[in-house]
Amino acid sequence: MTKGSILPQVLLFALPLLGSSLVQQLYNTADLLFVSNFAGKTAAAAVGSSGLIFTCLIGLFTGISVGVGIVIAHAWGAGKYKDAEETAHTALVIGVIGSILLTIIGIAAARQILIWLNTPKEILSEAVRYVRIYFLSMISMVLYNMGASILRATGNSKIPFYILIGGGIANVIADTLLVAVFRMGVVGAAAATSISQTVSALCMLTFLLSSRSTLRLTWGKMRIYRHWLKHILFYGLPAGVQAIVLTFSNVIVQYYINGYGENAVAAYAAYFKIENIIYYPVMACGQAIMTFAGQNYGAGELKRIKKGTWQVMGCSVVLTMGIAVFMLCLSGFFMSLFLRDSTVVSYGISIMRITFPFYGLYAVLEVAGGALRGMGYARMSMLVVLTNLCILRIFLLFIINKFVGSFSSVAVVYPITWGVTAVCFLIAFSTVMKKKMTETSRLK
Repeated sequence: MTKGSILPQVLLFALPLLGSSLVQQLYNTADLLFVSNFAGKTAAAAVGSSGLIFTCLIGLFTGISVGVGIVIAHAWGAGKYKDAEETAHTALVIGVIGSILLTIIGIAAARQILIWLNTPKEILSEAVRYVRIYFLSMISMVLYNMGASILRATGNSKIPFYILIGGGIANVIADTLLVAVFRMGVVGAAAATSISQTVSALCMLTFLLSSRSTLRLTWGKMRIYRHWLKHILFYGLPAGVQAIVLTFSNVIVQYYINGYGENAVAAYAAYFKIENIIYYPVMACGQAIMTFAGQNYGAGELKRIKKGTWQVMGCSVVLTMGIAVFMLCLSGFFMSLFLRDSTVVSYGISIMRITFPFYGLYAVLEVAGGALRGMGYARMSMLVVLTNLCILRIFLLFIINKFVGSFSSVAVVYPITWGVTAVCFLIAFSTVMKKKMTETSRLK
């Protein structure tokens, strides 16, 4: 990614990332679709109310995988392939250890966490069953994501996509059998996801150990290299904290949503699934620019980073707003895919009308933030997210809930905090680029 035309190259790299995200989302979306159609509204609410728990608890390892990607991208761009290899081996080992601990904690604390989230009593038991079974897939989920970060950092985004297609197909087949045929409800949905995640993880591990991998791993080198562990944690911990903090703010949102009852929970659960159709293209652009910036930073190509970031950002905004307008025009259709109750459908549509017109702001913050993280400014990114998408968002939630107190008003916090965060990231990116380019010109 250090040579050639920028925008076509980054977009071609981003397409498999987008495909991977959409297929991965198929796991939970398939669960919700099958459960809502074959097990009812209460079961659908139970599945939807637990989604943020997984995101929050695996946030640290998601961040560490970002750190892995940054370290490998820097080494790859600089042509230091042995360093990239040692980093990859370290990443898989710490992924296995950490995910085992996460599984134990998640299963033991599932009920209490759901109670803290103010989960309605009528769906609590079902939600606990779903969460505990789902946590059995944590090891597979972390292994796949670590492996995907390793490959993407070297410029290979296709293999993770192909692997996820296989996992997605396995998930739909398992959902059909366990939920639609055997009528196992939320238990069957959680088991289907665990099966499909395990298939994806095994395929990823097999590829990384094969001769076809651009960065080949071997069992004999599977250990923690302390030097590279420090580098991974230096970049990964801020990204992990950022992921946890962002999800924590969404957990607070979920808390307020749960306070409005079962209809509100079901509506927001469906909304978040639909929102991902816009979110994942934006996220793919952010991931692509992070790899692009990381490799070019390692190669010392600062002007290329600046040019590429602005090009990808503009493209991402246009794409995002196009999808948002299309989905708003068909909002009733999309909501009815997940919900049968007309009242709940109207709730979901009202949320879409508040947030979707402003989603271009999220595209700006995701691309600018991705470029900063790729260059190694993970702590700066963390501070921007902590300040705006957590502290400011929670403050606004408190104020709006106290003085307005309506179901749809909760969604207002999203476009406000997106806008403030986008401005902060733009200022940060411009400042960093100016500083780095000045330093480079002085050295010349």
